[in-house]
Amino acid sequence: MVLKNLDEIYFTSDLHLHHANIIEYCDRPFGSVELMDKTIISNWNNTIKHGDWVFILGDFCLGDRKMWKYFLSQLPGNKILIMGNHDRVGNIPSDKFVEVVWGFLNLEMKDPEIDGGSQRITLCHYPMYSWYQSHKGSWQLFGHVHEKVIEDRLSPAQVDVGVDKNNFFPISYQGVKTQITKNSRR
Repeated sequence: MVLKNLDEIYFTSDLHLHHANIIEYCDRPFGSVELMDKTIISNWNNTIKHGDWVFILGDFCLGDRKMWKYFLSQLPGNKILIMGNHDRVGNIPSDKFVEVVWGFLNLEMKDPEIDGGSQRITLCHYPMYSWYQSHKGSWQLFGHVHEKVIEDRLSPAQVDVGVDKNNFFPISYQGVKTQITKNSRR
């Protein structure tokens, strides 16, 4: 998949909508699952426009197909889901996604600010030790770790796009690029 309009591309992971136990497990700052869901949906809706592309790197929602449809109907944008460990295929309404991907997805972004004019990115629910063209400057975006400190084990070309790490907002392509630049200075 090759994408060109960089201002319309976002990433997120581990929303865990309708998952009350995630509040305690991840020490999320919400008094109830309803407040957590409302905040995550509001943050999405204040960030994403209808034509934007959002790559969800797993663990979107806890619940049946009806619950998934309920939440997805409230969220604008073209959504692509990379399956996470909490996503159950029987619950995912495929008509609400542009694509549902098992494992990982390789992207190429047309970015004139990048040497060579494009940026390769591997998307996976999990952080990876190595990924497609990792030795040639490609990035790897992931979730799953819920902001657990693992920076000492990451390459500067990796970014946690999970909501716990990003103040419960999706992160833009430009935001990822800024983080990668910051990481390469450490």
